[in-house]
Amino acid sequence: GENGSYNMVVEIPKMTKAKMEVATKEEGNPIAQDIKKGKLRDYHGPIFWNYGCLPQTWEDPTVMNKDVNCKGDNDPVDVVEIGSEVLATGTVTKVSAYL
Repeated sequence: GENGSYNMVVEIPKMTKAKMEVATKEEGNPIAQDIKKGKLRDYHGPIFWNYGCLPQTWEDPTVMNKDVNCKGDNDPVDVVEIGSEVLATGTVTKVSAYL
């Protein structure tokens, strides 16, 4: 984007606990609450930022990232937005990368 900006899709609004994510294996890729072992997943407490992903990206599970010493998780690239507003699930907002 302009000036190093990217479009982020909000999956989990600030101050909520439900672990929502883009369902990459479902038609239309809806945002849905993550399920593990048949149970809906939640964080232990509210998160303090808007959490989401960069659409049309992918973290390759076969490639080791030398900066964090981890492989990709087979999902879009994760991102957080640390502004003061709570952004609703599904909101598309412009963010800047700080590395």
